[in-house]
Amino acid sequence: MKKIIYGAGTFFLGTIIIGASYYYYVWNEHGDEQNGSIAFAKEKYELTEVENTEHYYGSYGAFDVIESKVDGKTRYIFVPLDKEGETRMLDADDGWSKQQVKQYIEQELNPDQIVSIRLGLEKFKESSSFTPVWEIVYKKDGNAYTFHYIRFEDGTFFKAYKMKQ
Repeated sequence: MKKIIYGAGTFFLGTIIIGASYYYYVWNEHGDEQNGSIAFAKEKYELTEVENTEHYYGSYGAFDVIESKVDGKTRYIFVPLDKEGETRMLDADDGWSKQQVKQYIEQELNPDQIVSIRLGLEKFKESSSFTPVWEIVYKKDGNAYTFHYIRFEDGTFFKAYKMKQ
């Protein structure tokens, strides 16, 4: 009986140690990528202040989206994670704000729960160019997740799809 208890204790302790080390590894890798993207953007665009940084995983590429101040204006800088594509900078005043997107959601989509609202770059198809979009992820009618995309510039519909949980 003691062997079973010692074996189970060793197993659980090993599982906790492996899980914690994996979590630590993944978290630090994510932070290092963002720090590298911020350093790259600071060098290229002379950022004075970084307000927020998020990863955006789109259909045709992954980006770090950096909300920052450049020349006293709020700008969004898209740095591709593969470092092969072009960086892109948008002026926040040239498109919809997150507050406008929230109003759109309340008026048009009527979700049960909003999961996330992110700014990103998407393509309509692989051969087209990147379009700045707001990605709205929400739950409606039980366990279905809806990914709804509207254009950053004017809030017009871009594309949508659903996934069941």
